[in-house]
Amino acid sequence: MVKKLLSLFIICLTVKSVNAQSFGLKYTFAAVTNSSGPIDPTPAQVATGVSTNSWAAVGTGTNSTGAAYFSFTGWGTGATSSVNTTFTGSIDPAKYYEVTLTPQAGYSVTLNNMTFGASRSTTGIRHFAVRTNKDSYAANVAATYTPLNSAASTTVITIQGGDTFFWFDDVNSTSGPAAGSVANNQCGANFSGPNFTNQSSPYIIRIYAWNSEAAGGTFRIDSLMINGVATFSTAGFGSISHDLSSSFKLYPNPTNNGVVYIESKNANKGSIEIVNVLGKVVAREGIESNYSTVKLDLSALTEGTYFVRCRIGNKVITEKLMITK
Repeated sequence: MVKKLLSLFIICLTVKSVNAQSFGLKYTFAAVTNSSGPIDPTPAQVATGVSTNSWAAVGTGTNSTGAAYFSFTGWGTGATSSVNTTFTGSIDPAKYYEVTLTPQAGYSVTLNNMTFGASRSTTGIRHFAVRTNKDSYAANVAATYTPLNSAASTTVITIQGGDTFFWFDDVNSTSGPAAGSVANNQCGANFSGPNFTNQSSPYIIRIYAWNSEAAGGTFRIDSLMINGVATFSTAGFGSISHDLSSSFKLYPNPTNNGVVYIESKNANKGSIEIVNVLGKVVAREGIESNYSTVKLDLSALTEGTYFVRCRIGNKVITEKLMITK
């Protein structure tokens, strides 16, 4: 009995790992122009298990200051040129860049990290931070900074207490030395903890910026990547029972031609549904009484993982089906 339960546990773990998909959502801002408005017109990113909208600038200027990157003016002021110790501004909850990641039906999503290049004009912002809706934008996400290429010997950004990015070298900017270029300043946010693990509700990520030296100062982001894992969840299907044979016999499984047989071992009428990984019913068939056998031709379906959901009275049994071609 113990051996049987252990085998069932191993099977369940295997099913979960097979359905976990790593993803990387890359935002290049390639279609942004100085007249494209506050929303990135570049096609929105999508990956298995997760969809996103486009990055938007909220509470800032109406257009990017240049093409093929995200750079806006209108940030709160509070800094003075060449002064690195005195700042009068603070984070403004009404000014930020924002994107939303939405888990697809049947999936839960874990966020790992986000990386992006950052830069500013000569009178641009001096502080910025990443926050999310998972704590109502209350705390900054853990921040990282990696100077790249020629920036390695000239670090222009530091991480202050509370995970705030601080542009401390006021000389370096987009138009300044190479150390200030967006390509050399790799900023990051590391997502960890229950707020970012196996979530089925949307993630809203914001990058706040403040303490600009002038209202016309800019904050630029580019080459942004969000990494995570999307895991198919059987919530909504009921638990995968792995005991289909107690009431039904499913064969062959896997099937390489899409034809499967389901033999009922129950005298009652019922129904069979084939569900894809997005939770959509893609095939349905009735089960007659008298221990009937149902033939399902699923050859029109693409190769992949599906779920067979059998209903007899108040009982629902779910089993995984693999279609290979």
